[in-house]
Amino acid sequence: MENREAIRCVLFDFDGVVADTELSNIGYLDRALAAFGLRLNEEQRRALIGVNTLDVIQPLLAAAEPPVSEEELARVRKQQGNTYEDSPQLCTLPGFRELLSCLRLRGVKTGLVSSTSSRLILAALNRLSLTGQFDLILCGDMVERKKPDPECYRRAMTLLDIPPEACAVVEDSPVGISAGRASGAYVVGYEGGQIRQDTGLAHARIAHFSECAELPPFRELLKDTENEEERA
Repeated sequence: MENREAIRCVLFDFDGVVADTELSNIGYLDRALAAFGLRLNEEQRRALIGVNTLDVIQPLLAAAEPPVSEEELARVRKQQGNTYEDSPQLCTLPGFRELLSCLRLRGVKTGLVSSTSSRLILAALNRLSLTGQFDLILCGDMVERKKPDPECYRRAMTLLDIPPEACAVVEDSPVGISAGRASGAYVVGYEGGQIRQDTGLAHARIAHFSECAELPPFRELLKDTENEEERA
């Protein structure tokens, strides 16, 4: 990790990193669209991963007979529920809680940076008993420009008073990885979710959070983890 400080802050995406929500989100959307006789094709389903939903489905709504407004869809989606507030399968991905606890124990600041709305993210974090485990929570309705724009990560670093050289970002999608890299952070591409996305632009890639201990920026920070677990 050339010309970088020791890691003092780790910023996590939520969808596909903290919790494996992507397939569930599409399932809830499928049920809402079905109320209007609409179905997503495979190309649309793939395009929905990691991006703003309405940007992808607006052409589908406009082509319906009769056309479906965003307000009508939002009303039905509210009736159908959502992953963050309603899914009984909502849980953290394997190893996430252990890594988060380890980082906090070592005095590393932790943040959650998501393009999803604050209402949904806070509902999910409350259900997962994680709300108090982050020094900062920054959601999509708190910034003007969403990922892949780096605004969200740059703002998080400013609020936490940590320079990019001392920050790591954990993302699972190309748009998130692009935002993290543009912010100047060290980016870890997470590949442990059900949907494998292109993480090729990340500085490093992991399939399980325990693998962070093998990455150069984390190695010194987490080097005693195994010994501590053995002693416990």
